[in-house]
Amino acid sequence: MFAKRFSRVLLILVSVLTPVAFLMSVGVSAQTPEAGNYAYPEWLVSAEWLESQLGDASLAIIALTPSDEFEAAHIPGAVQTNWPDWEIVETSDQSVAVWRSEVELMLTSLGVERGDTVVVYDGGTFFAVRIWWVLHQLGHEDVRILNGGLEAWIADGKEVQSGVSTPSPSSTQYVGEPDESAVAQIAEVESALEQGETSFVDARSAGEYADGHIPGAVNIPFTDNAEASGPKYWKSPVELRDMYVSAGALPDAPVIPYCTTGVRSAATYFTLLQLGYSEVSLFTGSFEEWSSDPDRPVTTGPNP
Repeated sequence: MFAKRFSRVLLILVSVLTPVAFLMSVGVSAQTPEAGNYAYPEWLVSAEWLESQLGDASLAIIALTPSDEFEAAHIPGAVQTNWPDWEIVETSDQSVAVWRSEVELMLTSLGVERGDTVVVYDGGTFFAVRIWWVLHQLGHEDVRILNGGLEAWIADGKEVQSGVSTPSPSSTQYVGEPDESAVAQIAEVESALEQGETSFVDARSAGEYADGHIPGAVNIPFTDNAEASGPKYWKSPVELRDMYVSAGALPDAPVIPYCTTGVRSAATYFTLLQLGYSEVSLFTGSFEEWSSDPDRPVTTGPNP
């Protein structure tokens, strides 16, 4: 909570200082991308790069695909998991603490260690970013996404394996160092809505949004972050920035993405960080948690 309040103070300082003077005054090196670039290009890897790393003992590959699809074809050395196992839709302090313990156990069972380079991918759902976000909010230093997922791997003619892959659990219990700023809990979301300084981005479909959404939220479906055809490669930074800024989600203001259960909106969180947005928190409880209390306001209708 303190870190978030401090970040808000920094944003106020930005408005009254020039960028250079501001950075000098606080001793911070901003992660601002050069024009046309991602802020963290290393977070997205190509099939070529991943193939070159196969066999490295410190590489962990996680496939967020259904078990039958994984058994039909997967990247050599990958382990499989299901996206519902990584959800949390009740964001009280106690629930978040319990959930973190549970995902740490799952990571241990998948053989992931703190020093590993973790690469996650999916089979075309664009859901793999959820595992990236789980590791990111646990403070994992090196976690990346295979750009385009398994479709890109196959399109590039890379080798696939079939059958079951049984993970070897790590001998060391995975213990994260949580980054609280990555998570927007329900009380913080309520406060942000009341204060009116935060942009909310609803990453669900247009139909879901129209049926009911957090007041003031703009609708940018999570798949709009990807190219429209072929493997789901991320769009260029220029296209993405224009999409979000045009919708009213600005880089110098707080942004809270959400969806139904925080899986799809993880792609929005990832994208905004890649664009250099300075204050982004994922409402992982999302609309399922928001709408669980009838006293919380809900707006209906299409995107304005």
